[in-house]
Amino acid sequence: MANPRWIAFFCALLWFTPAAWAQPYVCPDGRFSAALSRDTARSLSTSESPLGPVATSVYLDRQPGRFLTVSFTDLPKLALLAGRETLFEEARDGMLQQCNGHLLTWTKDNRQTRRLTYRVAGEKNYRGETVFQLERYRLYVVDVRSELHLKPLADREFLGSFKILSPAAAAAPSVENR
Repeated sequence: MANPRWIAFFCALLWFTPAAWAQPYVCPDGRFSAALSRDTARSLSTSESPLGPVATSVYLDRQPGRFLTVSFTDLPKLALLAGRETLFEEARDGMLQQCNGHLLTWTKDNRQTRRLTYRVAGEKNYRGETVFQLERYRLYVVDVRSELHLKPLADREFLGSFKILSPAAAAAPSVENR
């Protein structure tokens, strides 16, 4: 039989010691934090646009039955001339095309934020929810895609964990930096 004092000691140690998984993933270059694991993979992609090349950083955390993603794109200043709604709609359409998703809802949370819910049918059926947040010239896309049998509470907790640490740069990337 285990000593009750040792059991109490280990319980207190576990209670008061911050667990590594409980700490948010902090991305200094992306200026955000989110509930991603330490195994989160980072990738960088560049796509051509009428305004020149646009770089996107993607942070992907693959979990059993669930994909958690935070990405950000620094937009050229001229991209906002087309209008905020056009920008959000193009980002939404690109997201749906990329995952072969079917739009369920598209809502405006506030002037800077839109929310998408969608379904992905295929070998496994997934539900997805994406938050698009524009912070000056940086567009953040926070996405969770889960198998239908998993509880949606964890999806909402992940989306709610996303925080911008500091405002995006006041000026858009200059042409010389490309």
